[in-house]
Amino acid sequence: MKKAFVPGGRFAPAAVFLSAALGFATAISSPAASQAMPDINELPEGPGREEVFYNCYACHSFRIIKQQRLPESTWDELMDWMVEKQAMPPLSPDDRKAIVKYLGKHYGANVPR
Repeated sequence: MKKAFVPGGRFAPAAVFLSAALGFATAISSPAASQAMPDINELPEGPGREEVFYNCYACHSFRIIKQQRLPESTWDELMDWMVEKQAMPPLSPDDRKAIVKYLGKHYGANVPR
C-alpha cells in the first residue's frame, strides 16, 4: 500500500491522506477564512518572519501553521511535500532555511502554546 506524507509529521495510507487533504481544503477555503486580511504581527518577531509571511500565507492562513507544532526536521520534510504534492513553487535555499528555522523555533514540537 502506498503511503503519503500527511501534515503533522506522519505517513499514512493514501485514503487517509485524501480525507485529510479534503478537510484541509475545506477549512482554508471557507468564507470566514478568506475575509481575514493577513497581518505580519500575528507572527512572533524574529529572523524568518517575513519569509514565512510572504511565502506561507500565499496558500493558507497562519492558523494552520500555528496548530502544527512540528520539529524542525519535519517542517523541512513538509516543504518537500508541498512542492511535490501541492504545487508549491520551490523556495530559494536561503528562504527555505530561514522558514524552517523560524517555524521550528516558534512552532516546534516542544514550544509551549
